[in-house]
Amino acid sequence: MRLSNEEAQKLIHTLRSGTSPLYQSNAFICGREKELDEYHHCLKLLDKGNGLVKLITGQYGMGKSLLVNAFKQIALNEDFIVSSFQINNGFRLNKIEDLYYAIMHNLTLKDNRYAKSSFEDIFELWVENLQGAPYADRKRYEVNTVCQELSRYNMNFARAFLTFMRGRIQRNQEMTNVASAWLTGEHHIPFELKQKYNLSGAVDKTSTLDFLKAFVKLITLLDYKGLVVFIDEIDLVLGDRSDFRQNAYNNLKHLIDMTSTGEMTKIMFVFSGTDQILTNTEKGILSNTPLAQRLNFDSVEALEQNSTHQTIMPLSSLNANELIELTRRIVRIYRQNAPLPETLDDLSLYAQIVKSINESTFATRTYVTKLIERLDYASNFIEGK
Repeated sequence: MRLSNEEAQKLIHTLRSGTSPLYQSNAFICGREKELDEYHHCLKLLDKGNGLVKLITGQYGMGKSLLVNAFKQIALNEDFIVSSFQINNGFRLNKIEDLYYAIMHNLTLKDNRYAKSSFEDIFELWVENLQGAPYADRKRYEVNTVCQELSRYNMNFARAFLTFMRGRIQRNQEMTNVASAWLTGEHHIPFELKQKYNLSGAVDKTSTLDFLKAFVKLITLLDYKGLVVFIDEIDLVLGDRSDFRQNAYNNLKHLIDMTSTGEMTKIMFVFSGTDQILTNTEKGILSNTPLAQRLNFDSVEALEQNSTHQTIMPLSSLNANELIELTRRIVRIYRQNAPLPETLDDLSLYAQIVKSINESTFATRTYVTKLIERLDYASNFIEGK
């Protein structure tokens, strides 16, 4: 994959700071062929109507974020809608009713992958086509057909979507905004506005997953292949209160049950975090037996035999050959915007960098930042800086 000079410069700048790039990850990702193949396999299963959960784990700095970012771009290229967020003070996995809100406020579309997309952005092309239709009957038929499908999942959702579409087609901005806010899980909508537009109910603990199923059905009716949800830093649940932590594990178990039984289709949840979520036997997944059983995870030692087809996807460290290939790719990208000695040797660079890093603290992130540091030194030397 050939990058423009501007893309190459941004990529090197991102790597220099020790951060995983959001885009162009495939330009230098190495040693993750099995994981990438499995992910492509998962997307094919989604397209056929399955639901899935994956848990990516690994030590800090091993390359989880890079792999996840590559996964996001692949999903977008394959015409899935992506939602991506972290477990933090704004979203905790122990409250399932907050899941829908987090998903709906962190959407990304293929045509606007460099910024978050709003709920309204999803329907832009469809609404334009409806507004341009020569017959009003066609507008009513298409909208009513979609709403009839949605009513199978949640009647209140279907009614709110009908209100949303009426607002868009009639160019009634207030109606559109109120219905959109309701559909995306906002709780602070004035009562008089909900009453004015006949909106009843709200996203709560009992309706969250019904709303999510309705939304996935809605986007597939618009020819998207499905929804892929990325939730990072799942290991933060280890710091939660015991009852909160067990609620989080029970919610994760519930998502696995619903996707594996076919109750939730065309949606994939990709959780990621450090391997402490697995290795901490007191507070980690092993502390919740039903979840551990769903994950086919009974001991830390069992991970060594774990297949990429399993729900848990543990990442191993890159080997010497993979790090040398990584070095070659980064050097090639670096050369697009800065001079380097022609005699610069990838194997020698690898040996020098590995020697300079303490074995006990070795991580791919550390290796890459050290590599950029050496390339900067070599480039500055040539330019006489």
